[in-house]
Amino acid sequence: MDSDHRELTSPPVDFPVHGLGWGFRGARWVDFFEAMPGTPSWALWLGHREYDSDNGVRVGSLPKRRYEETMCPNGGDPLAKVAFSAAFGLVNLTLPDGSVPRPDGLIESLVEHAEKQANRYEHWPRTFWQVDGKPVPARMWRFAGAWAGFTDALSETYVVVIGLGVEPDDLRLMRITKPDTYGANFAAALNLVELGRQKSSRPEAWLPPPRRGEFHADQLALMPSAESQ
Repeated sequence: MDSDHRELTSPPVDFPVHGLGWGFRGARWVDFFEAMPGTPSWALWLGHREYDSDNGVRVGSLPKRRYEETMCPNGGDPLAKVAFSAAFGLVNLTLPDGSVPRPDGLIESLVEHAEKQANRYEHWPRTFWQVDGKPVPARMWRFAGAWAGFTDALSETYVVVIGLGVEPDDLRLMRITKPDTYGANFAAALNLVELGRQKSSRPEAWLPPPRRGEFHADQLALMPSAESQ
C-alpha cells in the first residue's frame, strides 16, 4: 500500500449505511471506504464474520448520486459499475492465501473476467433480500465457491453484498443507526490508517477465502496457461 493510501482520510459518512440484521451473530467491523483524499466517500464497506466460523459477508453502501458522478462522469450504465464493484470484490476475496503463488497474468485475467461478467449483469440470476423489513429484488453472480450481488431498489444507495459460506436468498439487511456495533463513529472523519489499526487488533475481523491453500476450479479455468492451450 503506498503512502497516499496510508494517508487517506474522508469526511464523515453522509449517506445511509446498511449491514446485516441483528439476527446475525458474529464480529462486525468497518472494512474500508472508497474516496479521494479529503473528499466524501462514494462507498463504505462493512465486514461480518460468524462466530467460530470462516463464513461471512461484506456489505457495501454506495450513495447513488455521488457514485454515478464518480464512476460515470461522461454517462454510461451505472449498474454495470455497481456490478463490477461486486464482481471485483468477489474475485479478490476468493483468492487463496498469499503464500499460494499467483501465476503471471492471473490477476489480470480475473479482473477482465469480473468486468465481462459485470457488463452482463442483466443476465445474473435474481433473488430477493429483506432490507429494512421489506423484500427487494437483487441480482447475484457465483464464482469460486462464493457469490456477489447488488440491489438498486433503495432510493438513496446501491447496496452490494459479497457472501462466503452463506447463501444469498432472503438475506436480511438493515440500516445501521448504531455504528458503535462496528467499532465506528460515522459522525467522525474516516481514516484508513485508523481502520487498519482497529482491524489488526481483532484477528476475527477479516474474511478468509473459501479455499486458503489452493485455487478453485473457476480460478484455474482462467489461468493464462489454460487459455493458451
